[in-house]
Amino acid sequence: MDKKAPISSTAHNARFIQAGVNAAFQDRIGKATDVEFNFLGPSTDDKGNFVTDQLVEARISSTQQVYDFRGVRLAVISANTWHWTTTATEYSADLPQDSPVTTDPESMIALASLIVGNMPILRAQQGEHVAIVAVDFHPHLEFRQALLCGLRQSRADEDEKGPALTLARYVDIDSTEEEPYVHFSDGTTVRFEQAEHGVHKISSITPGFPATSILEDAFYLGVESQLYFQGRFPAATIELDTDKATASVSYRDGQFVARAVLIATISAEEFTWAWADPSLKNSAAAKWAGSLARFGMNEVVPELVRPHLPLQLARRQQLPHLALPILGIWTLAGTTLSDGRIALVLLDAPELHLPEPTPAATEATLDVQPPEWIDADRARTAYGSFRGVDV
Repeated sequence: MDKKAPISSTAHNARFIQAGVNAAFQDRIGKATDVEFNFLGPSTDDKGNFVTDQLVEARISSTQQVYDFRGVRLAVISANTWHWTTTATEYSADLPQDSPVTTDPESMIALASLIVGNMPILRAQQGEHVAIVAVDFHPHLEFRQALLCGLRQSRADEDEKGPALTLARYVDIDSTEEEPYVHFSDGTTVRFEQAEHGVHKISSITPGFPATSILEDAFYLGVESQLYFQGRFPAATIELDTDKATASVSYRDGQFVARAVLIATISAEEFTWAWADPSLKNSAAAKWAGSLARFGMNEVVPELVRPHLPLQLARRQQLPHLALPILGIWTLAGTTLSDGRIALVLLDAPELHLPEPTPAATEATLDVQPPEWIDADRARTAYGSFRGVDV
C-alpha cells in the first residue's frame, strides 16, 4: 500500500486486487451453510473500551467441507457508528474515524481490507454490535482472472486503468504502455478506451475473444432480423411481463406473444446488463442474462463482464448486439419500464423467424453499412454462410 497517497485513491486502485482475493476466497469455501466465530480473549477492557486487534477463529461449513481460518477484528459497528479496533490504522492518517454507518458500509469494508493487505472481510454479530473481521487468507491470483473479477464490480464512472496497473504490481507483473494498449509481462495486452477525462475503461483483453469478432459474425443476420421485424410489424409496441418472461407484441393488425429475454436496461446516462440490475436480476425475464456474464468470464470478453457502462460508450460499442448470437435470439426490441428506464429484450416467436432468403431481402440487408471498426468483408462472409447465399 502506498502510504503517501490519499487513502481514498489507494483504495480505488486496490479494487481489482480485492475482487480477485474475494473471488478466490469464495471459490475456496463454496456455498457456506454455516459460519461460527470464536472471539479469543476479552472484547473490551476494564473501562468498556473495545480492545485492539482481538484475535478471532472462524469456522465456515459448506455442503462438502469445513474450513477453519484465523482472523483479527479490525472494527466494530455499534450504534450505527464505525469504530476502528486495530493498530493497523496507525499507518493511514487520513482514514475516516468513528464514521456514521447509515447504509451498507461497503466503502469502509474496502478500507478495512486495504489496511491489512487486502485480506477478505467477514461480518460477525458480537453481542450487541457487528464485528468486522479480516480473515488470514492470501491466495495466488491469476492476473487475467482477477482483472475480470474486478471488472464485474466496476461502476460506469470508475477508472479501470489505475486498478489494472495496481493489480499487475501486486502479482509481480511488469507493464509497458503503448497507447491505447498496455502490455503485461505475463503475455496479456489490455486496450483502454477513454470514456471521459481521467476515466479509462477496458475495451479488450488479449488473449481473449474479441467483441468485434462476435459483432462482425452476427452483424448482418441481426440487420436482416430487425428489417424483417420492422417491416412485418411496423410501429409495434412491446409490453413486457418480467415474471412470465413473455412480451405482448401489438401492431396495427393484431397481437402475438413472444418469449422475452431481458438483457439490459438503459437510463438517461447509463447502460446496465440485466444480470446486474438489482430490481430485475432475479426476474424470470432476466434469467438468461446471466449466461452473458458467464460467457464473458469464460471467454475473456470484458464488455460482457462489466455490469455498467456510460450509455454513450455502450452505444458506440453496440453492446446489446453481443447478446444476439450468444443467446441465439435475433430480434432486439425496447420497451419502457414503470420507472421510466428502457428495457432491452430479445424476442422469440414463430412470427419472428426469418423466412427463406430472397434476392431482395439479401440486397436490402447488405445495403446497410457496418461501423468503420467492423470488418465488412468478414461480416458479409459470415452472413452468407448463415443464410446460404452468395455475397
